[in-house]
Amino acid sequence: MTVFEHRFTLHAPLKVVWEFHSDPAALPDVMPGPMRIRVESVDRPVAAGSTFAMRLGFGPLSLRWRLRVIEFSPRARFIDEQIGAEGPFKAWRHEHAFEARSASETLVIDRITYQPPLGLLGRLGDALIGRAVMNLMFAGRRRETRKRLEHDA
Repeated sequence: MTVFEHRFTLHAPLKVVWEFHSDPAALPDVMPGPMRIRVESVDRPVAAGSTFAMRLGFGPLSLRWRLRVIEFSPRARFIDEQIGAEGPFKAWRHEHAFEARSASETLVIDRITYQPPLGLLGRLGDALIGRAVMNLMFAGRRRETRKRLEHDA
């Protein structure tokens, strides 16, 4: 399994950051670049056991991705996992954690543990470009999140 971690600080209160990030419907707002994401369904209220389905698009390709929230601790963290083989990875676990640094500043931590698909070919592709793609994607998410939340801080 590969572990990827990304951290950044937002100049926004924990309550605002939590409310934005804990709703899967916000994902299309922060997905950068050529990848498109459409949230098809979300079990509400979002809590441990909730599932959500998305459609990922890249150029002419499209793939359905289903995830389940396995832990939900309000204003602290939540964890989602890919449901079986219903997504682009052999396995995917994403921990979203939030820490108030002050009344108006929040640390956001994304910790992803994943296994690429396609066996040896997938592991090779991940070793060659996977880390770079993840870094670019999460840098874009950081930028888009700041655009949406920091102006309200």
